[in-house]
Amino acid sequence: MKKYLVACVFSALLLIGGLPVTAEEGIHREQVFSLMQEALNDQGSLSEEIRTEKDIKGKLNDHFTEEFIDKFYKANVVQVEGGYMAFGSDFAPYYIPFFSYDDHTEVIYGENLDYMYVQESFEASEGGPVTSGKHVETVTLKKENDVWKVADVSYESANQKEQADK
Repeated sequence: MKKYLVACVFSALLLIGGLPVTAEEGIHREQVFSLMQEALNDQGSLSEEIRTEKDIKGKLNDHFTEEFIDKFYKANVVQVEGGYMAFGSDFAPYYIPFFSYDDHTEVIYGENLDYMYVQESFEASEGGPVTSGKHVETVTLKKENDVWKVADVSYESANQKEQADK
């Protein structure tokens, strides 16, 4: 009887969303979002002060794979007097997107649970200094030595997605 009661309570909590149950790895949706926000903060901090190449790569090492750090560095870091900096912009490549981190943000686990995809669809934006068409932004997370790290950031326009689906 006790097992039945526990099973009923657990099922009810799952139905109303009371427990954030996800993949076997035990990383919950909120933890994924926290990791992504920390990674974005690390990227943003690179525009705050001049650093050495080693310091920049070290700053990114906790949340990004080595391959991703190399791509990000080549695309965004510039040499300035006294060292290096990353000058962010509204559409700089390889930056973590400004997700809403709500029901619009999907977390999709790879088959072998060693990859995870966090994505969100964005409507067309006409206002402000930057315009964009309808698109999907995806962050790929990879599990390396039992640590989840950002392995890629991609941007796919609605037109690209429609062509790929054909």
